[in-house]
Amino acid sequence: MVRCNPVGTAVGGLVLAALLLTGCGTDDDGAAASPSGAPPPASAASAAPTAAPGPDATPADYVPASLDGSAQNVPKPVMPDLAREESRAGAQAFLDYWSDAMWYAYQTGDTSYARDIISPHCEVCLNELSEVEQVYGGSQWLAGGRQKFELQDSAIQRAVDGIYKPVVKYRNDEVQLVGNQGVVDAVPPDPNSDEPLIVYIDYVDQEWIYITMAPLSRS
Repeated sequence: MVRCNPVGTAVGGLVLAALLLTGCGTDDDGAAASPSGAPPPASAASAAPTAAPGPDATPADYVPASLDGSAQNVPKPVMPDLAREESRAGAQAFLDYWSDAMWYAYQTGDTSYARDIISPHCEVCLNELSEVEQVYGGSQWLAGGRQKFELQDSAIQRAVDGIYKPVVKYRNDEVQLVGNQGVVDAVPPDPNSDEPLIVYIDYVDQEWIYITMAPLSRS
């Protein structure tokens, strides 16, 4: 069972919150606002950002999302064996896989890979994934949105409550909500991406699980 304790204001999984709340017209009060906020709707003539294909993609197969349509032949995320190892290297490999799983969800609307590794206690994350499914259930799609973690600690260890809480640097690429009429809205990269954050992850039954992310407390 995943352990979970109150961790304050979660900031993991917030890249699309304001974008989806605005672009999809949802009235879900449970989703948190984007850390950076969404800009005014972009012009339909704007070029949608493209995301780099994964390691299994080929130029002939992978088609990035654009104003013409959603991404095609997106490589499915594959968890390496290292990402199941309880070590610093294993934690970084897991967070890299988390990034791949979330990016795959943004590109395809298939959230199953991300849901498999996210704690049921991360309501912000699960709300976001539900919003992604809602986007692809209609006539809209997402472009961009790659997120990355970089561990800052030279070693990791469990906290007294049994959870791993390593310090990370987090960044996210611009993500656009696109429809048949062009770009509906966009969220730019987080301008505070250089600020250290804490990612909360657990290791149970030989597997990592993502719980949440929060600002680094300063004394």
